[in-house]
Amino acid sequence: MARIKPCILIILIVLLTSCQTSKGTSKKDSGIETEPVTEQKQTQQTAKHQSKPKEKEPEIVSASLIAVGDNLIHSPIYTQAENRAKAAKLEAKDTSIPKYLFDSAYTELLPFVELADFAFINQETLVAPSFTPSTYPRFCSPKEMGDFVLDSGFNMISIANNHMLDKEEAGLRDSLNYWKNQDRAVVSGAFFDKEDMDTVRIIEKNSIKLGFVAFTSSLNGLTLPEKSKLQIGRANDEAQLEKMIKDAKSKSDLVVVSAHWGEEYKTKPNKTQTELAQKLADWGADIIIGTHPHVLQPIEELRASDGRRVLVAYSLGNLISSQNEGPRVIGGLLSMTIEKNLDTGETQFSNVSLLPLVTNYGNGFANISIYPITKYTPDLASRHGVKRFTNNFNYNYILKQAQDIIPAKYLVLPETLFTNSPLRYQVWIMR
Repeated sequence: MARIKPCILIILIVLLTSCQTSKGTSKKDSGIETEPVTEQKQTQQTAKHQSKPKEKEPEIVSASLIAVGDNLIHSPIYTQAENRAKAAKLEAKDTSIPKYLFDSAYTELLPFVELADFAFINQETLVAPSFTPSTYPRFCSPKEMGDFVLDSGFNMISIANNHMLDKEEAGLRDSLNYWKNQDRAVVSGAFFDKEDMDTVRIIEKNSIKLGFVAFTSSLNGLTLPEKSKLQIGRANDEAQLEKMIKDAKSKSDLVVVSAHWGEEYKTKPNKTQTELAQKLADWGADIIIGTHPHVLQPIEELRASDGRRVLVAYSLGNLISSQNEGPRVIGGLLSMTIEKNLDTGETQFSNVSLLPLVTNYGNGFANISIYPITKYTPDLASRHGVKRFTNNFNYNYILKQAQDIIPAKYLVLPETLFTNSPLRYQVWIMR
């Protein structure tokens, strides 16, 4: 006899039970009193049924958030931007073209930024228009770099990092004066005075409010003068950090914290990072975005003391740089959806993912530009200038690096790469 499928069997049971009830059982037989239904009573029952109010559907709004790591502007990057601007001026005979044109280095990244409601970046190098551009170890970027970041659509900007005092107090003040005149973004990490530091940074999109707090664990041994009014978000000032996060929590739906922390070039968070991450969560942080190590570190979810889910991306690596080791040219674009119930105010994140980014350049750091892994190719990897310093660098190297660090549930890779073979990384011919 043919075997009946479980789903068909369930349907048959329901149908047979229904037939038995209608044919073999009456309400009288079952002990339930019945009476004839008159036309008047039928009308009353129908009216009563129709007048029942429908349950209101909750009104849900959503917004997208992306985040990238260190915008680390070495001299090859701003020199190439200056050369492009000179060429454009000559070709167009237009003296109004800015002195630096950074856009071509970011071309493949820009669509992600333009489509996002909230877009975070760590501006690793000081933007101080009164100072001459400079590179490692004391960075300063031209005003056009800040203009480009804003024009691109980044609207959550951290300036808290170990290079923020590279031009000392005067440089940081100059930078603050530049950023304060912008109304397209919230900027956190350095402040004019204590009152400014205690002013909550809020950004709102689609009726969703995000609080924003940024801090750094290092200043490369530099300090502000003792009498300076300038303030910096510091990891070791936990009382101030807790206050800032709790204040932001009281005025927003979710709190995003930019944490410049950890050990450079280490792909695993240290104990200080993990312990502080839990404290940040307990104080009210909902999304923690890590920067500073210049390489990728894992993503995980913590449980705050009040039961909230808290996302921690320990390091997103470099967005762009001219650093010269394989892991340092691999960064990540973190993305998620934020949803808010307008009836209850409940707000949460979902659809968290990380798309690997590659900073590509040729010999001598020529033509520095950013590629998402979905646009990068084995051929580009085979000609990458970093091979001079990391000779086994190739497309498979990038894949393995990302897959070894980022949990699979978050990682976005081109669909053609997935395979059940044990040789998971050897999708392309090794070059």
